Amino acid sequence: MTNIGLIYNQISWEEKAIVEEAKKQGIKIKPYDSRKMHLKIQNGKEFSEIDLFLQRSVSYTKGLYSSAVLESQGFRIINSTECQEICGNKLKTSVTLNKFGISTPKTCVAFSYESALEALEELGYPAILKPLIGSWGRLVAILKDEQSAKAILESREILGSFLHKVYYLQEFINSGKDIRAFVIGESVVAAMYRYLIPGDWRSNATIGAKAEICEITPEMEDLALKSVSATKGEIVGVDFFEKEGQLLVNEVNHAPGFRHIVSATEVNIPEKIVEYLQTCE
Repeated sequence: MTNIGLIYNQISWEEKAIVEEAKKQGIKIKPYDSRKMHLKIQNGKEFSEIDLFLQRSVSYTKGLYSSAVLESQGFRIINSTECQEICGNKLKTSVTLNKFGISTPKTCVAFSYESALEALEELGYPAILKPLIGSWGRLVAILKDEQSAKAILESREILGSFLHKVYYLQEFINSGKDIRAFVIGESVVAAMYRYLIPGDWRSNATIGAKAEICEITPEMEDLALKSVSATKGEIVGVDFFEKEGQLLVNEVNHAPGFRHIVSATEVNIPEKIVEYLQTCE
């Protein structure tokens, strides 16, 4: 029997569902709040009763660094530190996907206000400005034209942290929706459409986008599994845009929410996660 440690920094529907499913299957699962953990670097095996950890921290830094310490002590972490480091940084994700020949939206990176405006001239308007690190559509901005770009870039120059001054710029794909595919191990277990929020240009289900079931096509399955392999993931969400009949991989999420995809597809993702964890000793 696998004893699972579940690391989190806020309890959401997903963490509760995983804990409940583990209890149903008779699996021992112990939650750990990363905000209250202290980890000894030199003295390993502080969690001798745990066989593996499921990392569910929505905080990139808390998840990444707690995983790094635990991996150094010999524990298996799902998803691994390497996966978190890639997927938690949008630039690293794009570079990795491109290296493996996976099609993505047109993307540029710039390191100053001036070079960002030059990049936008090549990329074209409207365009999207994203923070390197972040989720749920926070601090993502649409740059409709040069005037709005100058205003938003200037605010990041003055008010942003050093990471906000690395300008990750992406073409705006106006398809009205995107696709989230949920991957566990080597299986794409569910997929959903997420439609633009009325009065908004974003399609994040966590902030109110309508979700409905999406057929898992061979192209989607192939691209999702290639993306998971490239980013060293095991339990991830892969986000797609459709452009001119082609699927483009937008992001790979290493701590994906799944409440909305469960509701849209009726696939019991918590059950599948716990079943998968039992195979990972």
